[in-house]
Amino acid sequence: MVIVDRDIQLVQSSIGGQRSKLDVIATILHICLSGSLKNHVVGKGNFSDAMANHYLSILLYRKFLQAGKDQNNRSIYTTTERGRQLLQHYHAIQQLFSGEALQVDGATTIVQSTNNESVLPRKIVKVLIVDDEPDLTSAMKIGLSNQEYHVDVANDPEMVLRNYVANSYDLLILDIRMPKLNGFELYNGIRKVDGKVKVCYLTAFEVYYEEFKKAFPDMDITHFIRKPISMSDLVLQIKRLTET
Repeated sequence: MVIVDRDIQLVQSSIGGQRSKLDVIATILHICLSGSLKNHVVGKGNFSDAMANHYLSILLYRKFLQAGKDQNNRSIYTTTERGRQLLQHYHAIQQLFSGEALQVDGATTIVQSTNNESVLPRKIVKVLIVDDEPDLTSAMKIGLSNQEYHVDVANDPEMVLRNYVANSYDLLILDIRMPKLNGFELYNGIRKVDGKVKVCYLTAFEVYYEEFKKAFPDMDITHFIRKPISMSDLVLQIKRLTET
């Protein structure tokens, strides 16, 4: 086990400018050690709203963060024990370059989470996720595959539309804001080939809900997933859509 000071500050050069993905992840985990609202994350470490949503989603899916509610019923994000372990490894790497001594007892590994927060589905549900962010689709694929879903992912909506085969999937999870084709346009094309497949839309932008209602007035809010969302909540959403 690597022994580090949990109160150690992140190296200043990691906070601004060009950062690796690990630096971004470590900064968010540090901000959320004692719990933090999303708007407290935004602006710290030069995070934009879109960047915060993106990485919060990934960390929630991989169980490095957990979502809860504060006394005002606002979503609050807290670093899990698994996230603290990852942060310890990050600090240890920083110490390698600062010349500080490390105390190591055996091999260092990140402990895999054994807490299964989600209910396993009753059948193998086939899901296609289309989002232009490869990091997000990869995290969602891993998380849902661990819950025994069959998951395919794609980052190019035009290619999906060209190659789509009817009756291949039970559910489509489509990001709304994508280049070339947005989620609404992609689904309009797919349903000409497969009118039975169910769909829900993934977005961090609430403004699209009104557009969604105009395009598909018979669909309700259960077809609309707002980023960020925890894996357990995403599984429940999928179950609602696929078991009705």
